[in-house]
Amino acid sequence: MKWFSVISLIVAAAMAASPFLLLRSDTAGYDRVVIGYDDTGQAIFAARRVVRFSSYSATVRSIDPATCNDPTSAWIQGHFYEGLYAYHYLRRPLEIIPLLAADLPEVSADGKTYTIRIRPGVRYARNRCFGADSHHRWATRTVTAEDFVNAFKRAGDCHLQATDVARAPLSGRIVGFDQYAAATETFQPADASRYDLPMPGVRAIDHLTLQIQLTAPDQQFIHTLALHNYAPIPREAIDCSLTGPVHRPEQVVSTGPYVLQTFQPQKLIVLVRNPDFREMTYPRSGAPGDAEAGLLDDAGKTVPFIDVIRLDYVREDYSGWLLFLAGEIDSSNVQTELFASVVTPDRSLAQRWRRRGIRLHACQSPTVYWLEFNMSDPVMRASPSLRRAICLAVDVETYVSVLFNGRGKRAINCLPSSLEQLDPAGYQAHVLAGPGPYYRYDPDKAAAMLLAARDELAASGLLIEGHLPTLRIDLPGADVQYAKMGDFFRQQLQAVGLDATVTLNDWSTFQAKVSAGKTQMHAAGWRSPDGRADSFLQRFYSGAGSPSAAYSNRRFDVLYERVRALPDSDQRTQLQAEMTRMISEDCPVLLLTEPESFVLTYDWLKNVKPHPVGYGYDKYLRIDTDRRRALGGRED
Repeated sequence: MKWFSVISLIVAAAMAASPFLLLRSDTAGYDRVVIGYDDTGQAIFAARRVVRFSSYSATVRSIDPATCNDPTSAWIQGHFYEGLYAYHYLRRPLEIIPLLAADLPEVSADGKTYTIRIRPGVRYARNRCFGADSHHRWATRTVTAEDFVNAFKRAGDCHLQATDVARAPLSGRIVGFDQYAAATETFQPADASRYDLPMPGVRAIDHLTLQIQLTAPDQQFIHTLALHNYAPIPREAIDCSLTGPVHRPEQVVSTGPYVLQTFQPQKLIVLVRNPDFREMTYPRSGAPGDAEAGLLDDAGKTVPFIDVIRLDYVREDYSGWLLFLAGEIDSSNVQTELFASVVTPDRSLAQRWRRRGIRLHACQSPTVYWLEFNMSDPVMRASPSLRRAICLAVDVETYVSVLFNGRGKRAINCLPSSLEQLDPAGYQAHVLAGPGPYYRYDPDKAAAMLLAARDELAASGLLIEGHLPTLRIDLPGADVQYAKMGDFFRQQLQAVGLDATVTLNDWSTFQAKVSAGKTQMHAAGWRSPDGRADSFLQRFYSGAGSPSAAYSNRRFDVLYERVRALPDSDQRTQLQAEMTRMISEDCPVLLLTEPESFVLTYDWLKNVKPHPVGYGYDKYLRIDTDRRRALGGRED
């Protein structure tokens, strides 16, 4: 567009006068960090910048809130994208607090209309989509209610291919959402005018008032609003470059405490302090024991404490471990091969590491891993006995012990036990449902059930020359760990008389296979974005669009729709337990583990309290630079 060319020339001429632009144009440099601007528009630099050095080993698959669907991407995005609400950093059970909203929503008497006031004065980080200001820097503006309307529309835009995390909680729930999604299919991908179409259930009442209309009461909708997937998106950004997904740092238009300066996947990510970030302080209260643990030492102080976060890609765990021991990075996962020498049998840190100023943090997030049986596959659909036999054939306890050093435990039903501290009512449903009858190791029972499976498959004409067909398992990686997993599954099935082939895929190939329904069994799972039981049950609700394992059970769907409208109550808990037992009986998945993670940090990194579901909490971390220097850590 012509105006963009003019602005580009203005900015090019003003580069020397604009520290912010110099910062954004340097792919790795952060010697000068802008922390704000004075009344004349001149940049104010940090007197002594504080840098956190860390690493990452998994692929960052998205820097777009609408397409965010994995923990690594969510962690990165949490530094710069913010939603209407968030979870309190310290309090347990989880507590929702306003973030970009001014307060909690007003809900109509019928439970279907949410009216939300937007926090006034929140500004975006400076971006080219706003043009240039009078000081020849990229401009900014304040967040409006209409920006959130755009965010919900992007979740429904077919050209963005929004993930289940962003799209499933809205489909069928927000008035006009599905109709808007269908309408976007008639537009060309580059045509931004589709954002002029109305979505009746999401509208800006005025500049700072957002109203959302639901199709039915949903007592848990507030948790959906706590996802950063619906971070505000200004129309200027859509018109400039966001008719498709965000791919580059300059396309990120956000309000958070950090700006994405450098994004080189599988190499380097650099986040720098956002000089336009609003005033925010460290929490003044927390959970029992937090004060004694020093987690309230910075109560009421302005955040963020860290100016720069540098994340180097380190693919191999052992390489990351060596960097951590050398003090080059502030934190590290516990390497599998060294687990026994670092963590004691009682799950504490061995004394030799404590003496080096290292601390251990254990965290169990609400996650369940499983193998999905594709219920659209003729073999899996025709034989519930086969699915049950496979579940009984796999020794999950040995799987956890051998492949993961005992980090985690067997999942006994589709609701994780970690809900106890996050969603007490959901945990009660987990207890009431009890262990699934086929989620245990019983190879003799498995072999006996294969006789029934043979009859079921014979009736459907699916035996191969009188034999059970060879099963197919797809895994989402090709490294040594996935190879070991594949060998384990194959051997376990072979022991009861089942043959299986295992295919190790790269991530994109795996995703394409799953999306096209071309797998028979594949590795999957779910990490709840809100720490609620409903999130796990939703994975099997056919109304969500793409349920786990292509599962469809009319009775389950009816109960789910009833539960969604009920407040926390004994009735709700009983229905959740009934739905959980349905999954245990039907076995659309082979439940594997509830994982447990262990993270090591040096004690120079303060205010560390791993959050089970939320992101965006690095703004609360502080580095004791004197302590880091004393322990020989990496200098700023």
